[in-house]
Amino acid sequence: MFSPRGRIGPKNRVTGKADRADGQEGSTGQGMGIWPFRRSRVGTDAQRLLEAVQAAGRRPALFGAGRAPDTLEGRFEIMALYAGQALLRLGAEPQAAPLAQAFTDTLFRHFDAGLREYGVGDTSVPKRMHKLAGDFYGRLDAYGRAITDQDATALAAALVRNAGVSEDFASRLAPHVLRIVAQQAEAPFVALFESSAWPDFPG
Repeated sequence: MFSPRGRIGPKNRVTGKADRADGQEGSTGQGMGIWPFRRSRVGTDAQRLLEAVQAAGRRPALFGAGRAPDTLEGRFEIMALYAGQALLRLGAEPQAAPLAQAFTDTLFRHFDAGLREYGVGDTSVPKRMHKLAGDFYGRLDAYGRAITDQDATALAAALVRNAGVSEDFASRLAPHVLRIVAQQAEAPFVALFESSAWPDFPG
């Protein structure tokens, strides 16, 4: 996978460290043509992908009682889930490596800006970003394993453990995520830019 500083390993999956003391993974990772890599285009497409992921991850049905809290932390948890899906799909396409890296860079700039808008001081942002990176890649590993294995039970358990959502909500969200992933796998990866690649969560 990719980090905001570049590749951190040759494998497609980031191997996270053991769960933290609180039980969370993290701090201790048709009709469309083949996407051509051009340096002038990759940044624009990374931004388009981020906007698609943000739109999918801000749908009201994902937030509320028993669901993700509509807070900075809750929004991060849902972004980690949806951005992880995008990175897993891009990781299956060798030609998408430049886009995956640009998307990762853009995503972490988004996290940085969110902290600053939330009022985190300049001197504290690097430390908070370091923690967010650890949390993100830990979740990517946990969710990625469950998604790769098509294991809705394991994915639901990881969502409860990490995102703090209810078991009932997680048991409904996990199969929805697996359906999205299956749909995305059947389409060219450039379809990730479109809203149709991110169906609404029915709640």
